[in-house]
Amino acid sequence: MSGALDLRTLLARCTARLDTAGGPAGTAFFVAPGYAVTAAHVVGGAAGIDVWLHSPPGNWQGQVQDVRPAAAAVVAGRPYPPPDAALIRIAGGPQHLCALLGGQLPGDGTPVSVRGHTRTFDTVTVTAETESFQLSGELETPDLGCTLLKLGHGQAAKGMSGAPVLNPRTGEVIGMLRSSRDTGTDLGAWVVPAAVLCRLWPQQVRLRDGRLDRHYALWRRAAQDAAAAVPGPGAGGMVIGSIEGDVGFIMSGGHADVVNVTGAPPARPDGTGGER
Repeated sequence: MSGALDLRTLLARCTARLDTAGGPAGTAFFVAPGYAVTAAHVVGGAAGIDVWLHSPPGNWQGQVQDVRPAAAAVVAGRPYPPPDAALIRIAGGPQHLCALLGGQLPGDGTPVSVRGHTRTFDTVTVTAETESFQLSGELETPDLGCTLLKLGHGQAAKGMSGAPVLNPRTGEVIGMLRSSRDTGTDLGAWVVPAAVLCRLWPQQVRLRDGRLDRHYALWRRAAQDAAAAVPGPGAGGMVIGSIEGDVGFIMSGGHADVVNVTGAPPARPDGTGGER
């Protein structure tokens, strides 16, 4: 099984559909034993409410333990204030997989993957949906401790709020999708970096560091496989040298023909030719 396929499976196992008393509300993912995170607006910015999580390994009942910020900070007609994150405490249930959170941010142009739970299929049924994006920049917010990541070249459908954002090149979850930039286009989404989540709830998230069972080890192995599979500089082609001189045209029958310059690979250190 390839590293990419492993990561896809692992992402699915740590992601859950989040329901409130009013029905399906969004997405959450597990960040530590007994804890999951989602966007604060998904749970109405209210701590203490009951939620239900559903994912391939099983079902969990939980309670919103903390929201940042609470709904009282919301101003009508304006976006939910940053960071827009909530911590959920899981009350027992089947063993779940924790996401491997990344501490370093990838550069602009890095492809990322998101898995959320949406009503895209028929506007009624909630199903899992994945989407690919590219990291395209950052956005400073009024909260000095929260600079959001900016995703482009992909459509963040309604219901993906709270979803994990995976960097397939490293196998790490780099953050939580907070909100779409435009649900009707491929404009992308805003992301709360994983480092912000760790800073908000250090004691809870730190619990994952002691989880060295075979399930958590899968993330590390898949991350190593993904990193090893990334082509190095110059991969996919061969540099055969350079040509210096003036560019000119070759006339043939009154037409300017295109000249293709070809050459053999460089000689090997033993002095033999480059052809095999």
